[in-house]
Amino acid sequence: MSLGNLSYRIQVIIRLVLILSVGFAAVFLVAGTDYWMVAVWLGLSLILLIIELIRFHERSRKAFREFLISIKQEDFSTLSTLNEKDEELQEAYQMILDKFKYLRIQKETHYHYLQRVIEHVDAALICLDYNLDIQLINRSAKELLQVPDIKDLRSLEKVDKDMVTLIREMDSGQKEIIRLVRHGKILNLSVRASTFTLEKDKYKIVSLHDIKTELEEQEVESWQKLVRVLTHEIMNSTIPITNMVGLARDFLVDDEGNPKEIPGLNNEEIDDLVESLSTAENRSKGLVKFVQTTKDLARIPEPTISEISVDELFNRLKGFFKNDLKQLKIDFKVILCKSGLVINADLEMIEQVLINLVKNAIEAIQDTSRPRIKIMADQNDNQAVVISVYDNGSGIPEENLEHIFIPFFSTKKEGSGIGLSLSRQIMKLHRGRIDVETEPGAGTTFILEF
Repeated sequence: MSLGNLSYRIQVIIRLVLILSVGFAAVFLVAGTDYWMVAVWLGLSLILLIIELIRFHERSRKAFREFLISIKQEDFSTLSTLNEKDEELQEAYQMILDKFKYLRIQKETHYHYLQRVIEHVDAALICLDYNLDIQLINRSAKELLQVPDIKDLRSLEKVDKDMVTLIREMDSGQKEIIRLVRHGKILNLSVRASTFTLEKDKYKIVSLHDIKTELEEQEVESWQKLVRVLTHEIMNSTIPITNMVGLARDFLVDDEGNPKEIPGLNNEEIDDLVESLSTAENRSKGLVKFVQTTKDLARIPEPTISEISVDELFNRLKGFFKNDLKQLKIDFKVILCKSGLVINADLEMIEQVLINLVKNAIEAIQDTSRPRIKIMADQNDNQAVVISVYDNGSGIPEENLEHIFIPFFSTKKEGSGIGLSLSRQIMKLHRGRIDVETEPGAGTTFILEF
């Protein structure tokens, strides 16, 4: 067995024993014999042994220092300390290396696990450091804000400057709601911030959640309550007036509808009175009819759910608008991105929703030189069926975008403003949603998701 395979302690002892032995022998030869030349050679050997001991100690220190530096730099692939010939020391080094490798692998595993979890959650998350540099932005945030990978909060100013200011100034635990329009689509975002410290560095994590659906449900419920109260009060007041006006008109005319003679009134005055009463009766009846129609907003019947072929639904829709499309010379396209698509819905209700959307599209492209309507059906990543209705009209102005689903809001002279509100309630009853994307001058797309 070579000297290098012995333990560090034994190697030091052997070197010390050799140094002492050579030293004593040199002293003995100088003091008690005439072999001074031998003593000189022994003295040189003693010096070499001392130098070798020092070098041996420095080699061990250097190897240990390189070992620690490699651990600090997490560079385990080029460690020279594994060439250590001391089996005990090499074993100790190897144990430490294995432990550090295990910890690094565990750290990488936890990091990738955390990344997967963050990417999987539906909430949009943005993590910022002290300098407001973005350390993390998950897939949900990129999709919500429609931005690529970004490294700086200032890059989000292209999306909305007010949102960037809000995120920058928010304190831990603070919650705010902000509204923004992104690519013709309204986003009502609930923004919440939280701060934490990690290894003496401060971070802020911001969550963004689109609460448009929740707000829409509250809005629909509020409008339904208001409509119920208004229609009840209007009907209670209008019907008696209509009946009284009708009785008064009947008192002034005979069975053939000719004015009766009334003392103190000439024929012209009687005609004016009859005409006024007829106008009041007709307007009252019109108001009653409007109120009865408006009641549909507050009492939509529960849908009768059945399996509907999207292809069949589109064929019915094309047949309904065949004459109008031909007369107005509209380029009408129906696209099924996937064959065999079906939805579980009430056929008449969903057909009515699509009819309303196509009618709106036809009216939107009346002043377009090359009018075009495209209806497309596909499945999204969640396997939900999505039907979109696109027109190449002038688009919806931003100031009107947030009002289009409000009952009675209409930009048309003869529009009632009920169609889109009714469509949204029908989609809500089907546990689906209706959304809109628009770009001024480029067109509008209404999206139904089942």
